[in-house]
Order: sequence, then structure tokens, then C-alpha cells
Amino acid sequence: MNTIWNKTNLVLIMIDENDKKIRYTYNNLIEKPSDDQITKFAAVIEKLTGMSFFTAYVTTTDNKTQAA
Repeated sequence: MNTIWNKTNLVLIMIDENDKKIRYTYNNLIEKPSDDQITKFAAVIEKLTGMSFFTAYVTTTDNKTQAA
């Protein structure tokens, strides 16, 4: 089977000043974001929102096609 990358999504879970978890979802990212890229992006979101980074989830959608 051939695999063709379709899209990558990132979910950042942040903690607000009341210890409530807030979810931010970003769609259509680059194919394979590195841990360093995700960490730096989360740091920017921390500065913009005043919240603390808790965790991140990366999901990738691929299309599988039968090899001819």
C-alpha cells in the first residue's frame, strides 16, 4: 500500500489561572512537526494567553491506496 499524507492536527491543553484545562486545536499543520517545534509553539501560546502549557496531542491523517 502507498501512504499519502493528508493533514496533521495539533491539540494543546493549557491550564488557566483557576486550574481549568482549556483545549486549543490547530488544523492543517506541516506533515511531521518536531517536539521542539511543538514546544516552541506552546511557549508562544503561553505568552499570548497567560496560561500554562499542560500537554499536546498530534494526529496525522493519511490516505492509503493499493499499490498497482
